[in-house]
Amino acid sequence: MTPETDDPKQDGRLIVWDLPLRLFHWGLAAAVIISVVSVNMGRMDIHERSGLTVLALVAFRIIWGFGGGHHARFANFVRSPVAVIEWLRATRAADAPRPAGHSPLAALSVIALLGVTGYLAMTGMFSTDGILFDGPLAHMAPVSPYLMAKIHHYGKPALILLVLLHLAAILVYKFAKKTGLTKAMVTGRATEAPGKVSGADGGISRNRLAAGMALMAGLQLAAHALPLLRPAW
Repeated sequence: MTPETDDPKQDGRLIVWDLPLRLFHWGLAAAVIISVVSVNMGRMDIHERSGLTVLALVAFRIIWGFGGGHHARFANFVRSPVAVIEWLRATRAADAPRPAGHSPLAALSVIALLGVTGYLAMTGMFSTDGILFDGPLAHMAPVSPYLMAKIHHYGKPALILLVLLHLAAILVYKFAKKTGLTKAMVTGRATEAPGKVSGADGGISRNRLAAGMALMAGLQLAAHALPLLRPAW
């Protein structure tokens, strides 16, 4: 068992998010911010690297959604549209424990963020501005790399909207529901007092932790090697 699972109740709070998932979360946030800032500064060299980082992180999250901790696995939080509507309509007693992990509505946000960031990373690799920058795979674009650049830019408004909704949800939970989602994503443990949150232990074994870290590192190395495929001419 890992330090995460040796004593899941050691401070009275349930483990929710495993370490690889937390690294993914903060890594994606940092990479997206760097991508936005770098492109606005005209630093396409940095923008390319942050985009490749996003690509690897999204690929990791998809794989980890099938092999990660309990609350990281898609099967344990992604629900049908009907289930989401039922969840929105349902009422919960004020003293009832909150289910740990992503809510059915938050699951839609997770899928949307993965889709939009993955879309931006993929289309960026095949894009060109025709002057100073070619994506690492622009020479292999399935359509005109100029068209790919236009398609790439279509994802920006969606990304901004999703980020704003994500931040709004964090503020609602913090001030209206008195639940610190940000702290939980740092420590991995629910912020509610014992008895205020329910659910399975989200810790993982040492072997799965090592596999997750190796997978994340391997995908980053592979993604950042893609510029080697760029033609010399």
